Amino acid sequence: MVGTWVLEDFTVERGGVTSHPFGERPGGMLLYTASGWMSALLTTDPARNVSASEEPEAADGTVAYAGRWERAADGAVLHHVMYSHYAPWLGTTLERRVRLLPEGLELTATSQGGSKSMLRWRRRVT
Repeated sequence: MVGTWVLEDFTVERGGVTSHPFGERPGGMLLYTASGWMSALLTTDPARNVSASEEPEAADGTVAYAGRWERAADGAVLHHVMYSHYAPWLGTTLERRVRLLPEGLELTATSQGGSKSMLRWRRRVT
């Protein structure tokens, strides 16, 4: 899982209705380092050349968060949020279920309210 990933798809399912909050072609990057650092940058502009770094920059139409990551005993990946443009996430831990697929990485999360988000990533080709 360690490495840089490019966002392929982002959907939210709430009350049986599926939506694409960043449109049909979202943009964004996800970075995991072996030292335990992670950062995510999602944007409504798929053409924007974004990079995931340890100091995310503010940008219109962007949701970014960064912090430490670890794998829980049950296989979930925990994102301990240290920086975020979405204030309610600051200081929280986001729990993600991870599936490594031949074509990429799939992260899913279910909120207490019952909504489910799914993000599909592919490895960044350098």
